[in-house]
Amino acid sequence: MMNEAFVHRAAVLVCDDTLGSDASFRAAFDQAGIREVTTLADPGLAPPALRDRRYDLIVLDLEASPTDGLALLNQLHHAPAQTPRQPVLVIVPAQATELRHQALALGATDFLPRPFDSEALMVRVRNALHLRAAELRECQLADEIEARVEARTAELTQATDAIAHRLAQVCEMGDHHSEQHIRRIGKLAHILAHAAGLPPEQCFLIEHAAPLHDVGKLAVSDDILLKSGQLSAQEFDHVKRHTQFGKTLLDDPESTLVNLAASIANHHHERWDGTGYPNGLRGEAIPIEGRILAICDVFDALISTRPYKDPWSVQNAVDYLVAQAGHSFDPVLVAHFIAQLSAVEAVLTDYPDTH
Repeated sequence: MMNEAFVHRAAVLVCDDTLGSDASFRAAFDQAGIREVTTLADPGLAPPALRDRRYDLIVLDLEASPTDGLALLNQLHHAPAQTPRQPVLVIVPAQATELRHQALALGATDFLPRPFDSEALMVRVRNALHLRAAELRECQLADEIEARVEARTAELTQATDAIAHRLAQVCEMGDHHSEQHIRRIGKLAHILAHAAGLPPEQCFLIEHAAPLHDVGKLAVSDDILLKSGQLSAQEFDHVKRHTQFGKTLLDDPESTLVNLAASIANHHHERWDGTGYPNGLRGEAIPIEGRILAICDVFDALISTRPYKDPWSVQNAVDYLVAQAGHSFDPVLVAHFIAQLSAVEAVLTDYPDTH
């Protein structure tokens, strides 16, 4: 029933005005139940007609003007992708084998022999329109499925992001950092990831995974985290284990976001020169998300109040990054960070610490 309704409302473009005066041709379209037929005298007039409206079927006479007809087929074949392309029925002399092959190579759907058998012509036309209806319906279903998948993905991403943010809040509460620190880390990481040329999706994931970089500190005693004096070697060794704790807690290959957060937790204390922890990775062996967080985390820590220090000025923090480029930090990423300093300072203004 759906296909029949489609046939009745289908729009057909006929490229040869002599076909319109052929009684058997008209009879076939009447039998098919097609009401809307536009006839053009010259195939060269078809491109503007196709731009003005959508046609569901093209009938093209290659017998009268094979050069112009093949030129139109070639234009249709190489036109920007249309999903799906409308079927093209071509009229080709029975003995013109090479012309039929050329038409097939350029996407012709079927052939109409002359003189016309109105019954056979009607069946071919209806078959072509049924194919068109099925392809359009398939594309519509694909679009609907894609829309549902996108909506579901957005819902899951939002839920995962909310859980990640709440978990990050718990971590920072234990370390007496502000909620604004959580937001700044994500925003700064996004700025640096974008400046480094990472694709938008990866920038998005890094921004939303970054706040979980210190989740492993849940396994570290508050007495150590809040100590105002210098840590002993044993205490510092215990603190360093928070990277591996974080990786263990977050490692989940089923979630791209959570798995990225696990990598950030594990690698944000690695150093460019190989003297960091937990694995002593060097240079580009450190995943880029870890190198990005190393810069953003240290910068934000320097400009923030901590139990063991007063906040530094932005300029002093930048000077430290420059001094440590090639030692603690990826020098290229440090240059990118400094180049984005106006955007960085805007983040600091938008998300100030509240005491």
